[in-house]
Amino acid sequence: MIEHLSIKNFAVIRELEVPFSPGLNVITGETGSGKSILIDAIGLLVGGRAAGDMVRTGEAVAVVEGEFVHDGSKRLVRRLVRAGGASRSFVDDAPLKLAELESLSGSWVDLHGQHEHQSLLRVATHIDYLDDYAGLRPDREVLAHTYHHLVRVSRELAELTTQLARDKELHELHVFQLRELDAAHLSPAEEAALDKEHKLLSQADELHRLLATLEQRLQKDQTAVAGELSSLLKKLDRFAGLSEELDAITKRLTSLRVEAEDVAYEVGRFGTTVKPDPRRLSELEGRLAELEALKRKYGGTIESALRQMADLREAVDRFAASDERLGQLQTDRTRLEEAYAAECLALSSQRNEARGQLAQAIMDVLARLDMPGTEIVVRQDQTLATGGLCVIDGQAYESDSRGYDQVEFYISPNPGEDLRPLAKIASGGEVSRIMLGIKTVLAEFDPVGTLIFDEIDSGISGSTAESVGVALADLARSRQVIVITHLPQIAARGSHHLTISKRVEAGRTMSRVQVVENESRQREVARLLSGADITNASLDQAAELLASPSGEPALKPDG
Repeated sequence: MIEHLSIKNFAVIRELEVPFSPGLNVITGETGSGKSILIDAIGLLVGGRAAGDMVRTGEAVAVVEGEFVHDGSKRLVRRLVRAGGASRSFVDDAPLKLAELESLSGSWVDLHGQHEHQSLLRVATHIDYLDDYAGLRPDREVLAHTYHHLVRVSRELAELTTQLARDKELHELHVFQLRELDAAHLSPAEEAALDKEHKLLSQADELHRLLATLEQRLQKDQTAVAGELSSLLKKLDRFAGLSEELDAITKRLTSLRVEAEDVAYEVGRFGTTVKPDPRRLSELEGRLAELEALKRKYGGTIESALRQMADLREAVDRFAASDERLGQLQTDRTRLEEAYAAECLALSSQRNEARGQLAQAIMDVLARLDMPGTEIVVRQDQTLATGGLCVIDGQAYESDSRGYDQVEFYISPNPGEDLRPLAKIASGGEVSRIMLGIKTVLAEFDPVGTLIFDEIDSGISGSTAESVGVALADLARSRQVIVITHLPQIAARGSHHLTISKRVEAGRTMSRVQVVENESRQREVARLLSGADITNASLDQAAELLASPSGEPALKPDG
């Protein structure tokens, strides 16, 4: 709901404060006083296009502010328009892009008349009217959930398919490298052990001869060290006990003989293990060459090769997990496609049943709004589309979160005329009355809090005007309605009456707005009846009109 409108330097308005109320707000005034300028100003607040000629002559910037109440919260919308045509938008003092403003406040206000914000002229909204009438919003929410899930799965599936195809060659290389490293059975300690064994075996022949010679010299030769020491010790035995010092020397020589014999034994034993082994040497050289090749290929050391092997295993596991995820996504997509197609079909069937009823309900109301010969048809079509998400009997269709139907209202204003798209042939007044008819039919479903009608009384009078006024008053029971009118039958139905007048000050046209009540309102309705020359008869008739509206709705959709 709009609570207050503030306008500065906009068109012929220097400064204007406009209060609005719940219910039916009627705006009247002389031609050219600026009534439609109010609607243009509100249009800016819901994302309308700005132009430099909107700025009052001689001023640099026009400012329009609106205080809205939506879902129990107050919101302040402000639009600045510069003389050069540039504009800026703010909501609660935070800057907002124009598209964001239109999306936000467009759900608060619906303009009907010669304005770009007539929702009825946006074909994309027609399906919403049909679904609201048929009570299909809950079903559509279920379908929307399935659709968005399907979109996410399809997007992830496409991205993962592309990624796996791109990474397949690299994955194959990773698998080959991992197999190569796994087959090598690498160990950090192996290389040092093999290198030591290789050095020993590569000199085994020379070392074997040396050990044999050493064993001979220590024990086996006639002049062997151990034998010589034994001979000397025997000679020293006869001098035992003659000198403590000599006895100590003898003891040490005895230890040397024992050690020589022990070393000779160890040399002999070790010599038996050190033999040339060409086959083992070849094995060692082959294994060391293999390790050297792997080191060159995988970072220079066995440790770096082992680290790369761990990285390769992780990469291969990730690819396998992605491939498994791909299979799951393919299963999910198939399941979601089937569910989405079934939900699209079910929703389409329900729409098909309801569209004729909606058209007839609107025509019944229009007949009472002086459009008796008007024919309304709600068309429902589907469009084939390669790659569409909705697949039925092997055919893919254009679709979205609302299903695969395209819904559009067609109209024939007069009997005998061809049906044509409503958005292309209806005049401002016709659109307003058609919208009034639709809003009357859909009053309990429509979430928009404020409806604004301009030109709704174009070309009507008498009883038709009375019917339009009653319909507006009925509609205002559930939401705020703002209407610009020159008809007393409509003005008298208002619960809040504003008049706009103009005057000239210092050579400049000025507009002002007033809330009229009681006697001043009676005079304004009388002016609408008789013009500037207000008579007693017109005052009496105005009083009668103001007293006549009943509290009961006079226009309801049939059925």
